[in-house]
Order: sequence, then C-alpha cells, then structure tokens
Amino acid sequence: MPYSLLFRMLKDPRTTGALAPSSARLARELANLAKDSENVLELGAGTGAITQALSKVVNQEKLQIVELQKKLAVSLKKQYPNLKIVHSSAHFALDNYRHCGSVAVVSSLPFRSLPPAMKHLTVQSLLAFLKVSPGSQLIQYTYGLRAPFRAPAEFKWRQIKWVFTNFPPACIWVLTKTPDQ
Repeated sequence: MPYSLLFRMLKDPRTTGALAPSSARLARELANLAKDSENVLELGAGTGAITQALSKVVNQEKLQIVELQKKLAVSLKKQYPNLKIVHSSAHFALDNYRHCGSVAVVSSLPFRSLPPAMKHLTVQSLLAFLKVSPGSQLIQYTYGLRAPFRAPAEFKWRQIKWVFTNFPPACIWVLTKTPDQ
C-alpha cells in the first residue's frame, strides 16, 4: 500500500481505513483495559474517539497521544489542550518514550494494511518497548479473526473480547511479554 493511501486512511478512516470511526463502546472497553496502568500511550489517535474515552479514566499527566498525520494531531491538540499530543510515527514515539512504571500502549494502528516497511519498524519498536518495560502491555483491536501480527515466542497474545456494537465488529487483543523462566 503506498504511503499516500496510508495518509488518506489516517485522515479519513471512514472511507479508507475503516468503515466507520471506533464506537463509543469499543473506546470504553479499550480505556477500561488501560486505566490501571501507571502510564498510557495511545498510538494512531486519528479523530480522537479512543482519546476521549482514555481522557475520562486516565490522569492527564500519565497520558500521551501519538498521531502521524499533522492535521489530525493539530485537531487533537485543539480538542484536548491539556493532553500531551505528539505528531510522530508510532515507532519513533515508542523508541523515544520516557516513563516510569508500567505502560498500556493502546493502539488503533491498522497493522494488516500498513506498508511492510512501516509495519516492520512499528512491530520491532513495540516488541523492544515491551521487553524493557516490565508490566507493560499492548492493547490493540482488529477486525480480523487472528492476532494483529505475529509475535515471537517470548510474547503472548490474548484475545479479550469481541465488540459487536462496533461497525465492523472489532476484536480486542492484549500482547504482553511472557515472564522470564
């Protein structure tokens, strides 16, 4: 998929990346999974449906929002002036994120349609981040029946639940590093 299509997907997910924006129910489910973490990093915030739910259950000092498309990042900054909004790629944000304690990475990234190079960089950054961040997790949803991407044996995907009130129905997955033996 060319990068220009990715940018259009992020700009208008209703016509290119998803059939409809994330539902309030899906956003609440994702936020509830993240709310007990010491920090929350949202990747691919888009128009802010999940950001809104996160902002209701996570202390604003512990929440950072990442959006690749500049216009959407600017819009999010206007909509949520008290939140830290970063205009960046997910892999750059992950590689440069500084925190203390556990982190819930809440992602709306479309792994199945990302350009291969971008997908590879992002997955490698996520795995590296989870390796060095004890107690951290990736909370990701997908519209497919399989995990969002293949993870090495030292990580484990758990299928949490389907949200059928989302259009299309979405499955929530959580990826964690397995405890060292």
